[in-house]
Amino acid sequence: MVTGSNIKATLSHIDLNLKLNISASCHLSIQVNLDGFSFAILNIQEQKYIALEHYDIQNCTTYNELAEQLDKIIKQQEMLHQNFATISISIAHSLNTLTPKALYDDANGKDILGFNQALLQNEEENSDWLSSIQAFNSYVIPEELKRCFNKYFPNHKWKHDSSILIESLLQQFKLQEGEKIYLSIQNTYFELIVLDGKKLKFFNNFSYKSAADLIYYLLFTCEQLSINPDQVSLIISGEIEEKSEVYKILYKYVRNISFIKRNPNYEYSFVFDEVKEHFFYKLLNQHLCVS
Repeated sequence: MVTGSNIKATLSHIDLNLKLNISASCHLSIQVNLDGFSFAILNIQEQKYIALEHYDIQNCTTYNELAEQLDKIIKQQEMLHQNFATISISIAHSLNTLTPKALYDDANGKDILGFNQALLQNEEENSDWLSSIQAFNSYVIPEELKRCFNKYFPNHKWKHDSSILIESLLQQFKLQEGEKIYLSIQNTYFELIVLDGKKLKFFNNFSYKSAADLIYYLLFTCEQLSINPDQVSLIISGEIEEKSEVYKILYKYVRNISFIKRNPNYEYSFVFDEVKEHFFYKLLNQHLCVS
């Protein structure tokens, strides 16, 4: 938890056999949003995750305040000072827009993003190319975060969290048949994806304040897409527990419900046995989408 000058990881799972001098053969994945900072370390040669750490960040309402907290965390955590082979960072927020390749070019990317999102005049549009759906994902990286991460990690790649989610699901479930709904649930918003076989049929994100908000948007989407919630499979990722109000109301209206499994293309240190498989799904698939 991060409040003021007190810095303590909310969750820390580090393989005791991890040696910092092997970092040159490792990939560092970082995930950041206004209420949290997480990182994972992958041994590239073994394709094995060996470390995961997460910090809850409280009382941050601006990206300037967030950057100040991140600076404290990174300075303190020795593992983040190593010479990694590659580094990627994902920004997790709901301010993004998907645009088919045929409708996108660099000149109008910011205009398209601004049509759906409120942008400041000095904000620049960033985009990820999603080859799996032949589309660009446009989003904004706050300047405060750019400066903070450039200071510590001069050679890194940015991705939007939703880009990782879409590409990971399409890769992991490319052999599935029929329609399935995937929910990736964050603290203040969630992403809803419908796959029909290996085709992306629907993507959107929704802000929510209560479990009732979430189920309303889910059922409304099902109605618009003529999907029967009593028959469709719903797969959940995110830091959500079965005892939560969100899970309880989802189970009430969608009976065929399950949690997502980790990507089988990677191995995971024994310390990951203490982490639920559907937790940190996007963070642990980040390397897949930047390599």
